[in-house]
Amino acid sequence: MASDDHPWPAPLAAAPVDAVVPVPGSKSLTNRALVLAALADGPSQLTGALRARDTLLMGRALSALGAELRGLDHDGPVLVTPHSLAGPAHVDCGLAGTVMRFVPPVAALAAGDIRFDGDPRARVRPMAAVIEALEDLGVDVDDDARRTLPFTVKGTGSARGGEVTVDASASSQFVSALLLSAARFCRRHQLPHSRPLRLHLQTGHGRSSLPLRVARHPAQVRRLHLRIQGDQRR
Repeated sequence: MASDDHPWPAPLAAAPVDAVVPVPGSKSLTNRALVLAALADGPSQLTGALRARDTLLMGRALSALGAELRGLDHDGPVLVTPHSLAGPAHVDCGLAGTVMRFVPPVAALAAGDIRFDGDPRARVRPMAAVIEALEDLGVDVDDDARRTLPFTVKGTGSARGGEVTVDASASSQFVSALLLSAARFCRRHQLPHSRPLRLHLQTGHGRSSLPLRVARHPAQVRRLHLRIQGDQRR
């Protein structure tokens, strides 16, 4: 055990080092890929997914809503088969910002109440941007006006598109949360009067960037084959 009196001695190579070291998959990319796969129109396969508490929490959250996930609890490809999303369900967010911010827009597409909560420290993390954006899009969110966990998304099986302003100054995850589910928010065969989702982004200084417009392509969201790959370092 290293100490101030006896610092840990860094190892020294006796000869030049020549090796390829695989880097573990990205937590951020893994959770984004899981959400996209759960919302696709067909089964998806993910390779290189990271196994960590946050990704396991994401997998359990999407499973609670109705998606079928196989392989996330061990090494190898992860198979995700989307199914109809429905509640009632409970989502444990832990301390994962990606779960507490990416899954509520997915829950808005479910039929039924989806309750979100997490670790005690998760209850002080900002959630207002996601909650208010969902309410602006017509989604009923019961948070007792706290704008933090815990809260319940009262899904109706669909959500309309339209214009919404998102304050992205605290975290870019607020924007990603809506973009990941945006294509499902404007399924015209579900909501005849729905519109493409149009996001206006605000900075901490109140300035708005160019708006982002998300329209659903006629080809729809097809099956995915995603590889989450870290850099290969010598």
